[in-house]
Amino acid sequence: MYSKQNEALDKVIDQFTEEENELMFTNRFVYIFTKAWLYVEKGPEKYRKDDAFNEPPADYDAEELEILLKACKQVLEGIGMSSEKPFTGIDVFGFNALFRLFHFDNVKRTTKHQFMLGNKRGILDCITFEHAMDKQQVVYYNFCESPSFNKK
Repeated sequence: MYSKQNEALDKVIDQFTEEENELMFTNRFVYIFTKAWLYVEKGPEKYRKDDAFNEPPADYDAEELEILLKACKQVLEGIGMSSEKPFTGIDVFGFNALFRLFHFDNVKRTTKHQFMLGNKRGILDCITFEHAMDKQQVVYYNFCESPSFNKK
């Protein structure tokens, strides 16, 4: 399992820009990648059993667990460390649940309204999370597309 994990991590890091390589260290990417890898590999029940904080919560429903899985898979792609490559499709719940899974608390949030990501308009959250044990902080981004209202 660990050799596959290391190969996947190396593949992602090899594709990082110079900026992402710098952000990787300040945002504890290797730690977060490892936790995401374990969640995807084990699934929620086994992950919870082995987790010191019993994450994810046992009362998450199937839809919430699916959002969490989607978020973890984005981590495995190197997503989230910049406004150019934010998390997408996980909404505010998924963004916060993802970092709760990794034992981080939301300590600061800034939001850009009417943010354009490609041809999509929405809201970009930039959240500083603090680790529950060592108090180190990381900064990650999440994009929520604005709903479109088509007239029929």
